[in-house]
Amino acid sequence: MFNALSLPFIGTHELRRDLTTLLANVKKTHEPVVITSQGKPTAILTSVENYNQLQDMIDELQLAIRELADHEYIKELIVEKKKIKSGRGIAAKDLYKQLGI
Repeated sequence: MFNALSLPFIGTHELRRDLTTLLANVKKTHEPVVITSQGKPTAILTSVENYNQLQDMIDELQLAIRELADHEYIKELIVEKKKIKSGRGIAAKDLYKQLGI
């Protein structure tokens, strides 16, 4: 499990003083930095690339949660799994061929 306390910290005073360097370092290393205010973690600074990846993962997880909550979808998965187990499925390579992939 992720723990923000394992990341490097920087206080707001140092942040103001070294902002340009800090931004360049975060962009280069993609390592997030915890920003503290009065010694307490307040925010996390991360690269745009990391942020976009996190948003993509959140979107995928939200979709998976919606699918798992959809009882009809789960029923269809069970039916299709039974078809595959009984030998009535289609091989992936054949499916890709049918789809032109």
